[in-house]
Amino acid sequence: MKIDSILILAAGMGTRLRPHTNNLPKSLLPLGDTNILRNLIMLSQNYFPKTKIYVNASYLADKIINEITKFPPINRPIIIWEPILLGPAVTVSEYCKINNHNVLVLHGDTYFSDLAFSQFAKSINQKKKDVSILLCHEKTRNKARSEIMEKNGVIFSITENSVSESSRSLTQSLPTEKVWSSSGALVIKRNALFSFLPEKNASISPTLINYIAFNETLHLEKCTSDRISIDNEKSYLEAIRLNKRNPMLFDRSIRHQ
Repeated sequence: MKIDSILILAAGMGTRLRPHTNNLPKSLLPLGDTNILRNLIMLSQNYFPKTKIYVNASYLADKIINEITKFPPINRPIIIWEPILLGPAVTVSEYCKINNHNVLVLHGDTYFSDLAFSQFAKSINQKKKDVSILLCHEKTRNKARSEIMEKNGVIFSITENSVSESSRSLTQSLPTEKVWSSSGALVIKRNALFSFLPEKNASISPTLINYIAFNETLHLEKCTSDRISIDNEKSYLEAIRLNKRNPMLFDRSIRHQ
């Protein structure tokens, strides 16, 4: 299966990560010698070479643009600027309708280890047919941000759970069996969103994912290596620790032109 383009969502304000995001977009938060966005771009370029990468930006967009200009012109990602936040479901829908091809959508607040990303990329590249795929990982129900309902590897719905610090203390008595949860990477095959009309500020999960699951075949891909959604200070610190333990298999530095 060929991925024709990659869309990294980096427009959010990161309010749950303040004060870290008072003057810095969430996607640019440092991870040792790199940052969240650079890590995603370098992984994408390494495992999907020659595939064009797009980054949507809104909040403190000038700083994301400055980061992108550090990449050599030959493989520099393209910025999609949103003067007013549309919401991720609208952004992705409009992008997919304009670019009628297979798109890999990555959440710009997700840390992937080299191994986790390479496994997902290998699975995509080995598929013989064009399909929509949601990368998922296992978590106990009381700690999962989302919960996937699936049968034989085909997803038929996703629901969102509250896993804030306050809610965790109230859910300790919940069953702790493992459930599948979204991992922040979604392959959308061509034409899958042709008739999708999301409301402004609609989310990818559950709005967009459920649309694909109801109207197409959405396959579940298992993520068994390190990844983390960086949506609060605790998860950010954990991502920094994971990055230290997971060296890249290639040079992640950016040479200034």
